[in-house]
Amino acid sequence: MSGPADDASPRLHGPTIAAILIEVAVCVAVVGLTLSHWHAWTVVPAMLVIATRQHALFILYHDAVHYNVARNRRLNDLLTNALIGLPQLVPVQLYRRLHLAHHARLGSDADPERLLLYRDQPWDYRPLPLRKLVAQLMGDLLLLNNVRTLRHFGRELRDPASKLQLPKAHYHPELWLFAVLYAGALAAWAIAEPLTVLRFALLWVVPLFTLTQAIQKVRSFVEHAPIDAPELSYSWRPGWLGRLLIWPYHINYHREHHLHPKVPWYRLPRAFPAVEQRPGRTLWRVLWNGRW
Repeated sequence: MSGPADDASPRLHGPTIAAILIEVAVCVAVVGLTLSHWHAWTVVPAMLVIATRQHALFILYHDAVHYNVARNRRLNDLLTNALIGLPQLVPVQLYRRLHLAHHARLGSDADPERLLLYRDQPWDYRPLPLRKLVAQLMGDLLLLNNVRTLRHFGRELRDPASKLQLPKAHYHPELWLFAVLYAGALAAWAIAEPLTVLRFALLWVVPLFTLTQAIQKVRSFVEHAPIDAPELSYSWRPGWLGRLLIWPYHINYHREHHLHPKVPWYRLPRAFPAVEQRPGRTLWRVLWNGRW
């Protein structure tokens, strides 16, 4: 199988830019409407919607990790950090170090996902009994697993014998400029309308560190396989609900993405029209082994 050549890519990937702007507009609209009509019955649904759109933005951000937003790498990172990386608190240069290492070491004990993301947690790319699955998901929802991952990341960075061995990240000055501008605007807003900013933080930050993290964790888990499996990544065939919640923007073509990471998301179905995919309705069989 082959995908479109990198040098045939447009200067800007129009479908990706458009998708990012649409997702940002949806988030702005949901936040604005909820702040204007602040009730318990609007806040909870808004947080659920925002979590799914944050996850969708992370999928588009994932394309930017592979420089599939713009051919000019600096412009690629500038646009991605301004629209996704900084609002979602992960500069693309930081995540790129981990994700490209994941591609290069897929399935090995030096794979950052095995070394960091699931370390000291129940998941080992195999279905879990219900009590362990609940413990895993609650750990993701309550930030406990995030703290574990960050702690391991810090330790691995300090260990000269670490298997992680990440390349150095290059942060351009505009990243810090945007960070200062965003922080300044948020501080000015907080001084003028502290209650509104507190509510905004509730709507944006709480889903980001709870529901969004849990959705991403489920997706990452079901896309990969135990180290002794013949295939180390899987593709899925989701229905409309699966596309909305777990596999937006053709991230379900995950095996194909690992083979051809320079194929942008919107070209995947045409580039790989007849691939083997797991039915989305079998998701629970991958998560739960049917036992207590």
